[in-house]
Amino acid sequence: ARLRKAFKYPTDDESEPNEMDEEHQEKLIADLQAEDAQKNKLYRTAFLSIPAAGGIFFIYTFFFESDTAQQRLIAGLSLSSLACTAYILHFMPLQAPERKGKKPIYQIDAEKGPVERYLISLNMALAILLLVASAVSWRKGNGGKAWREALPSIIYGL
Repeated sequence: ARLRKAFKYPTDDESEPNEMDEEHQEKLIADLQAEDAQKNKLYRTAFLSIPAAGGIFFIYTFFFESDTAQQRLIAGLSLSSLACTAYILHFMPLQAPERKGKKPIYQIDAEKGPVERYLISLNMALAILLLVASAVSWRKGNGGKAWREALPSIIYGL
């Protein structure tokens, strides 16, 4: 059995009202937005470290472990995919949709430049190409090479 609160008439001697005044609400909203922005910056920095670590690996692979032109090409493509992923994470973060009126999709796309419009699709195509190369290496029985070729796609998927 639950106990109900007894009804209490409002009195003038209550020191603190239950409702927030407008200034307090605006201050609370501003504080929450600042805290959210700080957390987003922290998470963006943490997630940027993932493609950066992969990039260091592929720079090393490109200069020191590549014996053939094919290995250099795969390392270069992997490095460019990781650079695109880092660019997307840093310069193209997800934005909340604007609530002030609706814009047609074609106007939203027209406001974006070619980098914002096509980079995500091109990076996805590059990641798929590297996955195909990884599958070919896996079929040939070279598991280590296959994982190395799939790494940019895995990082992009994160």
